[in-house]
Amino acid sequence: MEETKVLSNAPMKQKKRLNNAQRDNLAGLAFVSPWIIGFLVFGAFPMIYSLFLSFNKVTISADGILTDWIGVGNYQTAFTTDRTMIQALLSFLKESLIMVFIINVFAVLFAVILNGNIKGRGFFRTIFFLPVVIVSGPVMSELVDKNVIVMSTIGDFGIVNLIGTTLGATVSNFIVRTFQNLVYMFWFSGVQLIVYLTVLQKLDKSMYEASQMDGASVWEQFWKITLPSLKTAIFINLVYTFILLATFDNNGVINVIKNCMFDTQIGKGFGFSSALAWLYFLALAIIIAILFLIFFGKFRKKEKKYGSIEGYFTTTKRYDLQPNFFNSTPKGKKIKRIVLGRNLSDGIIVKIFTYVLLGVMSFAFLYPFIYMLLISLQSPDDVLNPSVNLIPTKLYFQNFVKAFKTIGFFKALGQSVLYALVPTLLQVASTSLVGYGLAKFKFKGKKAVFGLIIASFIIPSQILMIPTYVTYSKLGLLGSILTFALPATFAQGLKNAIFILLFYEFFIMLPVELDEAAMLDGAGRFKIFFRVAIPLSSTIFIVAFIFSFVWYWNETYLTSLYIANSSTLPMQLSRFAESYRSVYASAGQSSSYTDKLNDAVYMAGTLISILPLLLLYFVLQKWFVQGIDKTGLGGM
Repeated sequence: MEETKVLSNAPMKQKKRLNNAQRDNLAGLAFVSPWIIGFLVFGAFPMIYSLFLSFNKVTISADGILTDWIGVGNYQTAFTTDRTMIQALLSFLKESLIMVFIINVFAVLFAVILNGNIKGRGFFRTIFFLPVVIVSGPVMSELVDKNVIVMSTIGDFGIVNLIGTTLGATVSNFIVRTFQNLVYMFWFSGVQLIVYLTVLQKLDKSMYEASQMDGASVWEQFWKITLPSLKTAIFINLVYTFILLATFDNNGVINVIKNCMFDTQIGKGFGFSSALAWLYFLALAIIIAILFLIFFGKFRKKEKKYGSIEGYFTTTKRYDLQPNFFNSTPKGKKIKRIVLGRNLSDGIIVKIFTYVLLGVMSFAFLYPFIYMLLISLQSPDDVLNPSVNLIPTKLYFQNFVKAFKTIGFFKALGQSVLYALVPTLLQVASTSLVGYGLAKFKFKGKKAVFGLIIASFIIPSQILMIPTYVTYSKLGLLGSILTFALPATFAQGLKNAIFILLFYEFFIMLPVELDEAAMLDGAGRFKIFFRVAIPLSSTIFIVAFIFSFVWYWNETYLTSLYIANSSTLPMQLSRFAESYRSVYASAGQSSSYTDKLNDAVYMAGTLISILPLLLLYFVLQKWFVQGIDKTGLGGM
């Protein structure tokens, strides 16, 4: 009895309940765990292994990969013996930095215009966002090769000759090259335009009203309010544009690295290629570090925030207006307001200039499509007739028939959809989980995860491709869609950082009250994500889906490396010229004759290869534009 009494008086052990901070910590880690696992497997390990290979002479034998430590030998070779990559790097840096500047100046200018109250804004947005659909694929490279988006005749204009005579041949050549590639550069501005536009839509309008009351002109508002507000977005876009150009298919540095990777010559191969990739990464990191110091370095003066009239301008009396007809009589003031508008922002002159500029740029954006369509409809007689330029004498659809046959359209279409859709769905799902976890929860290591996600954005795929290729080879995954699906499952797919930040900025704007109401009803963290967050996020999921689908669809560099025997539409387009000659070239016909006929068929094939993407874009473009309006990309 006494023993029973002792037991009954013993304190009962109660389960320790977690407080809200602990629950948030566990929930946050659970949501971002796919990225953490994926980074360790598909990021950290390949980087460490690639760095190890760069200090070795690597040979491939029947027993696998053999390494022989040579220290910095590969790096010394790159700077002394084989300087092909260094020369290509210097050329790339010289050209790309100019392009980065011009692309972002254009994107800022037209973001400001499209953010204004103009008629047809939705139409112009659709046109300017269109290059996003195809700029990441082989189409851009092929259009450049065919001089479709290069204005090669710009040097014939008298103004250029005048500039050359006045400022010298060096300046003249620079101006000519810049104007020749304007359309090419504009086509790279789609994502940047979207980012700037979303920032401008989030700006507090009261700042402009306050400055206007203080007498600020539109020009002063741009320099004092708009541009400082775009500071972070400008930095992000400069980095994004630079990395985009650095990883583009026709980049000379990438071609050198890729060619060295499979070169069997002594001193080449995986080891030397890894060293080149790390040198490339180091050069990119230095440029980005310089940009960071320029924008956020401590040596910069602290910028004033212009949230109110106070301190905005030192005086309220901005100008001394001389009395004349336009500012001293009611009729003159009315005419001035109609012609110049209020504060020189909405008058007839400004509107005419704006719409003319938008019209010209819309034509520049659409010109490559118009060119491809007109050339693809030319008959063999039109192609060989020097008097026929673009407009065909009659519509000739056999070019499309030949292109269908050469590309193997339906088989290639099925493979393209499979290779793009599966990793896209997995990537959108995984990155939305990670973005939600970062937006809604505080957990240990959150800042470190955020920093690594940003850092992974600037890591070129060339750093990871060799160890990833070796890993896939050992696992027997080469030639399988799993080479894309597995990384996407763990939020490590193509440009994964962009999607994580995209979802982060959207989910952080959702009202906290919705989560609190759902928790009072007994919903858990994951249930809130599926039942509350996702239903409110359909537009942002559409934006992410379009971007991801397009990038996977157009990917040829990694596809040719990991799935060499694939026959997607972009891959078939890349092989098109050679396959066309082998199928349609007949005995006795000169190569120039075949090449001329090939151009028309090739343009038909190019249109066919991007047709599914164009259809997808135009079907979803309404929700795409709405999603852009609702995203918080600008706060990245």
